[in-house]
Amino acid sequence: MKRFKHNDTLLSTVLAGLLVFVISTTSEGQQAVKSEVQFNGYTNHWHDTYDELYRYGNLFKIACPQVEKSFLQSKVDIAEELGIPGLLMEEGFLKGLLSESYTTFDLPGEDELKRASSRGDVLAFMDPGTEAGAKLAAELPADWEWPRLLSSHQYGAPDLKRVDLFTLEREGNTLYVVSSADADTRNAVKMLIEAAAGLVEKYKLHKGWFGAYTLENSVTCTKGHPLEVIGTGMNEGNSWFVFDGYMDFMLKDELTGWMNELDLPVVTDVGWFPIYGCKDYDDLQVQQMYEKEMWIEYAARKGGYVFRRVWDEAADSVELAYDGYLAIEGNKEQIDDWDVPFILKTGRLDNHAMNSMVLFLEKDQELTRESMWGAIMDRRTVGVLEMGKMVGPAAFRNPMQMLLLDRVYLEDYFSDRIDLKTEVSGNDLAVTVRNFCEKALYGDVEITLPDGITTDDPVLIPLDIPVNGAKVVHFTLQAGKEAMNRTNPLGVTFSAEGKIKRSATMLDLPPAISVHSLLYGQAPRVNYPVSIHNFTGQTSFPVEVQVIPNGKKRPKYKETKTYQAATGSYQEQQFDLELPPGDYTVKVAALGVEATSQLGVGKANGKPQVVEVDLDGDGVNEYRMENDSVQVTLLANGARVIEYIVKSRNDNVLYKWWPEKALDHNEPFRLRYFYPYGGFEDFLGQPSVETHRVYNVEILQDEGAFVSVKMWSDYFGNRLEKIFTLYGNSPLLEVRFALDFKNFPETNMLAPQPILALGEKHWSEDLFITPQVGGLTEHRMKIDTMFGEAIYLKEGWNAGYDTREDVSFVGAYPVDQLLFLHMWMNTDQNWDSHHYYTEFQPWLFIDRRNTTYFTFYLWGAGGSWERGVEDLRSRNLISVSKKR
Repeated sequence: MKRFKHNDTLLSTVLAGLLVFVISTTSEGQQAVKSEVQFNGYTNHWHDTYDELYRYGNLFKIACPQVEKSFLQSKVDIAEELGIPGLLMEEGFLKGLLSESYTTFDLPGEDELKRASSRGDVLAFMDPGTEAGAKLAAELPADWEWPRLLSSHQYGAPDLKRVDLFTLEREGNTLYVVSSADADTRNAVKMLIEAAAGLVEKYKLHKGWFGAYTLENSVTCTKGHPLEVIGTGMNEGNSWFVFDGYMDFMLKDELTGWMNELDLPVVTDVGWFPIYGCKDYDDLQVQQMYEKEMWIEYAARKGGYVFRRVWDEAADSVELAYDGYLAIEGNKEQIDDWDVPFILKTGRLDNHAMNSMVLFLEKDQELTRESMWGAIMDRRTVGVLEMGKMVGPAAFRNPMQMLLLDRVYLEDYFSDRIDLKTEVSGNDLAVTVRNFCEKALYGDVEITLPDGITTDDPVLIPLDIPVNGAKVVHFTLQAGKEAMNRTNPLGVTFSAEGKIKRSATMLDLPPAISVHSLLYGQAPRVNYPVSIHNFTGQTSFPVEVQVIPNGKKRPKYKETKTYQAATGSYQEQQFDLELPPGDYTVKVAALGVEATSQLGVGKANGKPQVVEVDLDGDGVNEYRMENDSVQVTLLANGARVIEYIVKSRNDNVLYKWWPEKALDHNEPFRLRYFYPYGGFEDFLGQPSVETHRVYNVEILQDEGAFVSVKMWSDYFGNRLEKIFTLYGNSPLLEVRFALDFKNFPETNMLAPQPILALGEKHWSEDLFITPQVGGLTEHRMKIDTMFGEAIYLKEGWNAGYDTREDVSFVGAYPVDQLLFLHMWMNTDQNWDSHHYYTEFQPWLFIDRRNTTYFTFYLWGAGGSWERGVEDLRSRNLISVSKKR
């Protein structure tokens, strides 16, 4: 007789490793000391943990779970939750039952069982106390008692009722045996088997990630572009995703567009806890939603859903119309038993996206955004936590737990024995297919490309992958000009013997031409850098620059340079524009693409100066730039402006805490959080990766009509450069940014910002003005609460005015380079920075594979803010949005 195949390898691996102390060798050939420890006992709840401890060089110590034992213990835990802690199921048992027809017998005799088995498959409920039952139970393998060998705490119970589910082969047919001495236990198992069969007969299973987390539209960092998240999840069998990282709600239409572009059978949606499923989020200002009623009203107005935590005293204190609960493991009891919809958040890729949800749709129902939400709101869903723990209604949870005990059914359903990995490096797409099946795979890898991306390689490649083997195929991608300056989604499919595994990734391309969109200089010469990404097959090509006076057609300056760059790479060159004072448009043409800049050129005058001085005596020099109007102090720490003093008012319009340390400087890991130096600084990640970095410094020009200081640093292959220039005797301070980031994808957003504290005291007399799409908007400094807003600008400036001390500040920048302008009014309530000030942060994306340029202009003076705006406008430094 031949047994139905079970997981012998897993069991033998675990049994061989019990109570073993070994010496293992690392890949470097050095020895690490390894010991195995476990705990099967009680602290504040029952534990069954199995770990491997490694010591290296005695002082290095790390603990890792023993994976195989943890798998097996999870089976015991699931059985306990099903009410039958002694239930042991051979893997593949349910898969076989659900795949074939069979005849059921209750306590058959040996002859009856033999006759039935000769005619087809049989499911037999047996008592090992009977003669027929004892003969079948005797065929259980010797390793069947593995839970006792594991020392699972459940197996210490004297009243443990064992039930064994296993298979035998009889005359070419399969005998499925449920063996237990307890009739009630056999009946309970029968009901569980019927429930699992009924579930898969009626429903399709749709696995997904709710609360998948990216920070694509945020200055804060985390791992994973949305398409990388989707691709990773699809490889795990996911067919739907709801994103809710900070500002992920802005991705709603973009996500849908990417899926449509690839014709992927994937549903996406977005939200921000506590609201999800809204038709749009156009006017959502998350930092102004102070009250729970505001979230509920917003969701109702936008046709969405609002969720709450199970334990929330504030929500309990008033009657509010919530739609459901947020599930966590600690509230499993409530999520399981209360007849209320729930969601379970997945979280970030750098935390391995452990949680998932499975939705159940009737066989004839298509997965759509509407049917996804219908299943969630009808509680036709199960939440799956780390280690296979489940929450949700028992009618769905228990059958899914039975299927997880079986393992084989779910892995086959989601094609999980096929692993698909995608990686884009430059213009190369590498697809790795791994075969974890028990037989060789013969199938096809196929890629789906969006418009603008082509390849000379076959888009469908046949593969023959041996058991436990892998094959890698490469596709060389070619970009057309329409693919530049956008995220291009890429689809990957592997099909083999009726099984399909899908994934997705992207080719993220910068603008072909990168320039400063807004720039100022002084006659007779303006430095103008141009970086070109070569997306063509040429390696040498011309780049033409024309400078045209506003209102004219003929160029005042024209020059062509030859660039050398391999396909997919980029090169920067400097143009020195020889121009008289005036307002200009700069046109750059290369590779069939054009880009324009707004340029103001002023007359050279004044005699500013720059000196090095160590103001705080720490051995690191500061750099003081000064003219008749302002005194500017630069810090090498973070390459920031720490003082911008308006001389006519003797006022540093920038908040400054340096050289004092933060009030809570000695808090644990304090330097990992926002740290209040002050001044004009950046959010490069939040808190900024550059806050405490001491930059390299070079004084570029220390005399003449302007003075200039360059600061730069390299973050492990990613260069950030800033050039600070003070012009003439005016208040005009220019900050030029150039970012050449190659391998730092988490920092996808830069937010340069002046931290404003106008006058002697930054208080409610301070007024702030922004030129929003609907007109000028005024904000008074709030002193009793923190306040933030994402602002969509019509023109590229913001202003502040101290109405009591008559001092003003204006910042200017290229408006169409922004995602939005973020305003933040800070008070002493802030956990990280207990101070009063206001931030205006233009948020802009950092390009890869080309240099990212950006300029910010600071103008502070006595008198009205309107005068400052007009002074900047007269220098051609006020940009007007063409997008809004």
